[in-house]
Amino acid sequence: MPPITVQTGARLHFGLLAVQAASGRNFGGVGLMVDSPGGVLSVEASDRDECLAEPEIAARLTAWRDEYRRRCPVERRPPACRIRLSQRIPPHAGLGSGTQTALALAAAMARWVGEENVSAPELARRIGRGARSALGIHGFERGGLLVEGGKRHPEEISPLVARLDFPSEWRVLLIMPNDRHGLSSDAERAAFSRLAPMPTSLTETLCRIVLMELLPAIASIDFPSAASALREFGQLNGSHFAPVQGGVFADPQMAELAQWLTDQECVGVGQSSWGPTLWSLCRDESEAFRRRDEIASHPSSRACTIHLTAAQNAGAIFLGV
Repeated sequence: MPPITVQTGARLHFGLLAVQAASGRNFGGVGLMVDSPGGVLSVEASDRDECLAEPEIAARLTAWRDEYRRRCPVERRPPACRIRLSQRIPPHAGLGSGTQTALALAAAMARWVGEENVSAPELARRIGRGARSALGIHGFERGGLLVEGGKRHPEEISPLVARLDFPSEWRVLLIMPNDRHGLSSDAERAAFSRLAPMPTSLTETLCRIVLMELLPAIASIDFPSAASALREFGQLNGSHFAPVQGGVFADPQMAELAQWLTDQECVGVGQSSWGPTLWSLCRDESEAFRRRDEIASHPSSRACTIHLTAAQNAGAIFLGV
C-alpha cells in the first residue's frame, strides 16, 4: 500500500452560542478555516507500529491510532503502520491543532485501507473527537465559514447548520504569543465546570448577530459589517468567559494589543477559542501587510509570531493523489 498524506488548514473559533443551556441544544458556535498554519501527516506501511513525531504529540497519535482501530469496522482495521507528522499546527493556541491532527490521521488510515468516502463526523467518532465543538470536524471536510447548531446529548456531534465561502480577497492576521498557551484537556474541562450558564438572552443576542448580521455580511462581501459582527460576537463571548479565563481576552498582552488595534480603527479583532491567539481581519493583502508592520512595532507584540493567512474554502486534501 502506498503512503497516504493529508494536509489540513487551521481552525479559528469565534465563540459559542450556548453554555449549560437550560433547554434545547448546548454549545454550537461559529468558526473559520484558514489555510495556514496547517498540518501535514502521512501513514505508510511498516512491519511494526511506529510514530515519527515529537514525544508529546506522538503519545496522542498512538492513542488516536489505537482508538481508531477499536472503533472502525473490523474488516477495515488498518495493519501495522508508520505515522509521520511532518508539519504541525501550533498546539494549545486556539487553532484546533488537536482535532485537525486527529482527523488527518483518521482520514489517512481510512484511505490507506481503501475507504475513500468516510465523512468527517464518522472519522471523528472513530477517533473520539467532538466532545464540545464540531467546527473543526466540519471544517476539515468542507472549509469556509461555519456555524454549528449545538448538541442535545454528550455523544452527539453538533450538526453543521450554515456554511459560506469566505471572501477570497480578505486576509487574517494571527498574533500568537510564543511562550504562552490556552487551556486544553483537563484544564479546559475544569474551566467549563466553573463557568456559569450562559443566559438565554445572551444566546438570543449571539444568534441574532450570526443570522441577521454576520451571515448576510459574508454573503454580500460586506467587509465593515462582517468585521463588526465578528468583533461583537467575540466580545460578548469573552465577557461570559471572563471569570474563568481572566478577562475578555485570556492573555493580558493580547488584551492590550486588541485595545490598541481597536483604537486604530481596526474593527475586526478577537480571540480564537481559549487563545491566546489574537486574530485581526483585513480587507485585502495590502492592508494586511501594512497592519502586520504596525503590529510588529507595538510593544505588546514582543515575543509573538505574526502570521498572515487567508480563508480555506475547501476541506483537507490528500497530497499526491
